[in-house]
Amino acid sequence: MVRLELALRPAAGPPGWPVPGGSGPVPPRLRRFDPRRGTLLALSVAVATAVAVLAAQLVTLNTGASAHGSTEISAIGPTLEAGENPLYAIRDVLDRQSAALLHGDRDGYLRAIPAQQQELRAQAGQRFESLTALHVRRWTMTTWGVPSLVNGVWEEPVDLGYCFGASDCTPINLRIDTSWTVVHRRLQLVAYEQTNRPWDGSRLTVKDGSRVTVAGPVSGAVLDQVLHAAEDAAGTADRFATSFDGPPERYFVYVAGKSQWQRWYDGGGANAAAYTRALQPGASDVVIDRREVTSDVETTTILTHEFGHVVTLDGTRPPVDTWWLIEGMAEYIANGDGSALRDDLPSVHKYLKEGRWDGTVALGPPPTDASLEDTVARYGIALLAVTYLARHYGEAKALEFFARMVRRQATLQAASRSVFGEDWSAVSKHTAASIRG
Repeated sequence: MVRLELALRPAAGPPGWPVPGGSGPVPPRLRRFDPRRGTLLALSVAVATAVAVLAAQLVTLNTGASAHGSTEISAIGPTLEAGENPLYAIRDVLDRQSAALLHGDRDGYLRAIPAQQQELRAQAGQRFESLTALHVRRWTMTTWGVPSLVNGVWEEPVDLGYCFGASDCTPINLRIDTSWTVVHRRLQLVAYEQTNRPWDGSRLTVKDGSRVTVAGPVSGAVLDQVLHAAEDAAGTADRFATSFDGPPERYFVYVAGKSQWQRWYDGGGANAAAYTRALQPGASDVVIDRREVTSDVETTTILTHEFGHVVTLDGTRPPVDTWWLIEGMAEYIANGDGSALRDDLPSVHKYLKEGRWDGTVALGPPPTDASLEDTVARYGIALLAVTYLARHYGEAKALEFFARMVRRQATLQAASRSVFGEDWSAVSKHTAASIRG
């Protein structure tokens, strides 16, 4: 995408799934119940398009008249002539700040912010440290339009482009608002829209593995545990990635503490253990709740599910009516040791026994008022459906069917005839029979 807009929540429908004709996504929550622990192990995916990212917190500090006229303000920033529009001066500051970040020059990065702007400088310093720890490789700040003067403050939107990993990686784009003042003819930054990206609101500790980067404001021991599980999960997901766009250069996992869990991206939700946030085609982040990092097995299962979303969706927006296939495939990928199916089956059996399933294989997401057991049962049915397709027609054809339905947005009938050589009505009938059996 060229740029990202502020997130708009859908007006109706299951949480996290796009409203037809709507303009913004919220991450859906995939819930899975572990009867051994009696707690919710939710696995979630933000299948939405990368168009929606900022939960804006515009920090505006000391922009009043007394601050502008104070002789105590540091004499920093480019010099402007009286009445001069600051566009080119703002570009110069942003270019210098970007270069300072990429060269690890903290003082240079903070140079445009007066020492008196303590909170703004603290946020910038934290951002610098987290981005540096994540090995930021590309960082650009491009002005959007001409600055407008509002109540003595120059307002200027800025497009950010960033990426981690290789220096030739494709930048992830988003837009922020900035505000500037001119003090004693010098341009100074006085407001910067803080995004809801993990690196922008928390001081992160980072651990790198061969395939995964793990980061979070948590202990090194927790990061080591997550990294070990994530490396195992990456090995599984990489195998399935060969049927799509190939494995990502790296998987990025952010471990959220209690306060970050609701603040990063659109929030993880009270019943979620992890979610995948699609940033733009080819780029996704995974966020896991630190409180759900318990055993190595459970953490690996959670992350394998999320990495399944990373490789099968590749940061793209799927059709809303393919929920069953998206979640069923992620569970199938995570079910290598059978643990996902074992967790889901008790709820599925009860759901079927009580006659609450009408035999529809292509299920939609659980209603907002669905009980926990009904929610788990739907995920279990989706897993059983994908498992049947893989066993009866072969895993390669099941993956091809997924690609046609989710990535190419074919109809059920067209995809079924093309891949399985049968009408969907027949395939669905046999799949439902296997689930009931």
